[in-house]
Amino acid sequence: MANFSPITPGVVTFESVGLRYDKSSEVLKDINFSLRAGSFHFLTGKSGAGKSSLLSMIYLAQRPTRGQVSVFGNNVGLTKRQDLPFIRRRIGVVFQDFRLINHLSAFDNVALPLRVNGTSEAVIKNHVTELLRWVELEDYMKYKPQSLSGGQQQRLAIARAVINRPELLVADEPTGNVDNAIAQKLMRLFVQLNKQGTTVVIATHSERLISEFNYPRLHLVDGKLRIIPASSSNSEENANV
Repeated sequence: MANFSPITPGVVTFESVGLRYDKSSEVLKDINFSLRAGSFHFLTGKSGAGKSSLLSMIYLAQRPTRGQVSVFGNNVGLTKRQDLPFIRRRIGVVFQDFRLINHLSAFDNVALPLRVNGTSEAVIKNHVTELLRWVELEDYMKYKPQSLSGGQQQRLAIARAVINRPELLVADEPTGNVDNAIAQKLMRLFVQLNKQGTTVVIATHSERLISEFNYPRLHLVDGKLRIIPASSSNSEENANV
């Protein structure tokens, strides 16, 4: 077990964080870690271990019951609610239930983060088309999400999350509905984004991905976190906590 005192501030820092819903027992207990800029981690644990809850605090969907969460140096507990959207724009999120906008086409779903940031339509057309080609959805640009399969919707959600090259990418089971070949391709996309400086956290149950892409793990057991370092000769390079 790593010694977390003191914690060096990073892109994401959790200090003595606990989370409970209503009056139930804590879902997460005394969570301490810090992720440096440009790191890559898997988040693992059995179903119900608290992975989605931890991710939701990272992407600012909820605040901890106790302790302190900081993202990009901002103490979330002290940040005004009207300021949170400006921080969230720096974060790409792949939700387990996709959360695509059904009345928009596949192209417009992916283009949305760029339009929010004021990117020109010419740049949007080039970047979105290129990314949809990469995730093998080039022929489905005009389709609405409900016309796509689950795997296609997942790839669309990933494209939307990474289109503006976020500083932090959080993905909840991003390869859960695709075959191994597509999973490998998507992982290469995440790795490339990471090489360009994005901090990446991916929740997964896939032991295949964990073994093939050797990154450290944030592992949850009964609401508590332990760090599992990368195991190969690259472990020193990938030791990001």
